[in-house]
Amino acid sequence: MTDQEGRHRRISFLFDLFAVSYRVRALLSQTMAGVGLRPDEYAMYSAVLKAGPLSISELAQIVGMPLTTVSDYVRTMTTRRHAIRSRNPADSRSYLVSLTEEGVAAHHVAMVGFAEAIDRVREALPLPEQDLVRALHALDDAVRQVLEELAAEDRRQQRAASGPR
Repeated sequence: MTDQEGRHRRISFLFDLFAVSYRVRALLSQTMAGVGLRPDEYAMYSAVLKAGPLSISELAQIVGMPLTTVSDYVRTMTTRRHAIRSRNPADSRSYLVSLTEEGVAAHHVAMVGFAEAIDRVREALPLPEQDLVRALHALDDAVRQVLEELAAEDRRQQRAASGPR
């Protein structure tokens, strides 16, 4: 690491996370080039494969994306015949998404490039992987909490702005 890189690491941990996320995208784009799924698509397929069948809302919650964005991914997956939608027995107004055999096969092909990346990063990690995972989960929990607090503050401000009823 150069002196300049070291200075940038002192900006904030959120800046570090921002920079790391782009480096991870670059790494995965390189190791997963030509495998049929982009890294972001591979992540969506992984979530559906591991936790599915899922509603769009559940999938959005897992990946931390807006419903509209997740709906776009699911539309692409179903257009490719990599996923199917079925009625949600718990809520007839929604549907569940699951991977088809073709979707599982596409995920399996893309997994080779992903596995190369994660294995190489694991080898280079200067700390135990479980410590990193615990720290990431703690950060995710903290960010979720702040987002919930901000949403509650916005609702209070909107009620105050609308005046007494």
